[in-house]
Amino acid sequence: MNRAKMNIEKLRSEMKPLDVSQPYIPSADEEAYLAFYGIDFQQSLAHVRQYFGHLPSIDLSAKPQRIACHYFENINAARTCFIVHGYMDHTGLYGKLINYLLHRGCSVVMMDMPGHGLSSGEPATIDSFGDYNLALRHCLDFFHGKTTSPWHAIGQSMGGAIVMDYLLSQQGDTAEVFDKVLLLAPLVRPAGWLNVRLMHWALKGFVSSIKRKFKRNTHDDAFVDFMENHDPLQAKRIPVQWVTAMLQWEKRFQQLSWSEMELLVIQGEGDATVDWRFNLDCIRKKFPQSKQFRIQNARHHLVREDDYYFERVTQAADIYFDRRRDLRN
Repeated sequence: MNRAKMNIEKLRSEMKPLDVSQPYIPSADEEAYLAFYGIDFQQSLAHVRQYFGHLPSIDLSAKPQRIACHYFENINAARTCFIVHGYMDHTGLYGKLINYLLHRGCSVVMMDMPGHGLSSGEPATIDSFGDYNLALRHCLDFFHGKTTSPWHAIGQSMGGAIVMDYLLSQQGDTAEVFDKVLLLAPLVRPAGWLNVRLMHWALKGFVSSIKRKFKRNTHDDAFVDFMENHDPLQAKRIPVQWVTAMLQWEKRFQQLSWSEMELLVIQGEGDATVDWRFNLDCIRKKFPQSKQFRIQNARHHLVREDDYYFERVTQAADIYFDRRRDLRN
């Protein structure tokens, strides 16, 4: 798809409110956007109806935000899965996971977090991770009564942190909104934790952002090249404020209570983005009923790993979603 046909700022400014009660007719720019990222599933799958638009405006840290959201309605769905993306990601990058879920009988809801993708907000930053939590709750509230039950959640990296924060900070029935929760390489602490803290201490107050270095966080070389050189929705700098919010959230996470949620964590052992050994131990303490499945050599971006490793991810997910218990490597 010719990127020149896709006007990102026009997409944002002309985005209509999400309406799942009427057929969605994309504009020319939206058609180009969906085709460019390969998420025009309404065109390729006869059993899928697709919707796109922004959720009702929400105030996050006293700033009104418009959250871009996609709904892929599977007319044969037995469940609905909410996908929460990682840092610097957006819905357009998750076609591989969305396609898998649509073929296994799920409808799919996915939004771009504030500062990501087509949502409003300062690029790649947030005042507090609590705002991500509020955005997720806002999305869940919007879809209440509009989608097939039960609901599942999948969180990749930062998305895993957001889902865990939601589960641990809710009380009573609201914490049980998800029947199944799958975390992919979830964030608690990043790799090089001490160096991250020292660099943050040294830079805070002197610079507002640092240049982003793209990592080979998947074995899919074509995707790595696309992220770095061809994706117009990629931020090129990392705001120091986001690191501040992440450090504050990690401290808060340690103080949160535990949950009986029987979630599944899938973690690649070749992950150099998060401190995965520390993270798995922390998550086991917060979710003592959880299961963990490690994939040898798989890297951080599990939703966009190459076919060999992604198949291992989906095999483990199938076992979990079908309530089988054998998760041996």
